[in-house]
Amino acid sequence: MPKQQPSTVPPAFEAPISFRRAVMQYVLAGIIALGLIGWGLDSFLGTRWILPAGIVMGAISGYYVAAAHRRTSGADRPTRGGKQSDTDKSN
Repeated sequence: MPKQQPSTVPPAFEAPISFRRAVMQYVLAGIIALGLIGWGLDSFLGTRWILPAGIVMGAISGYYVAAAHRRTSGADRPTRGGKQSDTDKSN
């Protein structure tokens, strides 16, 4: 009896990531990225205010990117199954 290989699902057919999870990922990535930049600038310049400002800006920009991602995700995909309408009418 031959072994069956597990079926791999192409990335285009995977379930979309939930909005809550996307928001958390973007916000955490923004906090980490801008927090590290703020920490580096604080160390270089000898200040103490850039790190907290970077953390706050990272959270705000992460939420903004998540909201923008939600507005644009799925815009070019059909809402239900079936064939997508042809957008190129040049023929």
